[in-house]
This record gives sequence, structure tokens and C-alpha cells, in this order.
Amino acid sequence: MRIIQLPAREISRFGSHGIDMDFLPQVLDAERTTVNIARIVAGGALGEHPATTLQVFAVLAGDGLVTSKGMDGTADERWEIQPGQAAIWEPGEIHETTATTDLLAVIVETSADGLAFREHKVLFGPPLR
Repeated sequence: MRIIQLPAREISRFGSHGIDMDFLPQVLDAERTTVNIARIVAGGALGEHPATTLQVFAVLAGDGLVTSKGMDGTADERWEIQPGQAAIWEPGEIHETTATTDLLAVIVETSADGLAFREHKVLFGPPLR
């Protein structure tokens, strides 16, 4: 057994503010997969930026607003997100997250070509593949 201290730091890239993130170990058997925990204070934002990989933003506690401007920056999609829901962004998709209350989320970023969906239901966006 190992007990480790998770590295944590404040995130300020992309104009982000009010967010601290803990970093879990990277999964080595995949080309690239990371899983992180984000705490965003009410009014804080993970600033607008393009997804570098396929990203899943799963809310554990609190409420927020996720936005997407698509791949070319011309779309304007907005969705309120709450515990039990996840936003999924494709590589290159320009997006932002704002916390309307203190928010706790898990963020998965992966170079995988897709995700395995079982009992998931689409609330907004294209159908699951």
C-alpha cells in the first residue's frame, strides 16, 4: 500500500481565477490520460481555452455554467451543470466553466479516441456514439 500527498496548485492560465486543483497520478498504460480534482469557488472560472484532448468535467458538488464556442469560436452553447452531470468536450473545442456556487469536480483528459457509455443519457448536445 502507498499513501501519497496529492500535489495542488492554484490555476491561473486562460484567465482562470478562484480555482485550486489537486493532481492525481497519470495513467501510464494509456498514451495520455490524466484525472484531476478541481475546486472552484462561487464566481470563479476555469477560463476559456481549447480542449487539448477529449475532456470530461464531472460535477461532484455545487452548481456551474459550462459554455462552448465550438471548434472555430462561433458557437454559443451554454448549459447549467449540477452534481451527477458531466460536460464532455472534443479536442479543439473552445470552452469555459464558471461556478455559480462552490463547485467540486473531477476532470478527465485523455488522448483516447472515444469514451465507453453504458447507462449515460444525453441532456444536451449530439447523441452518444
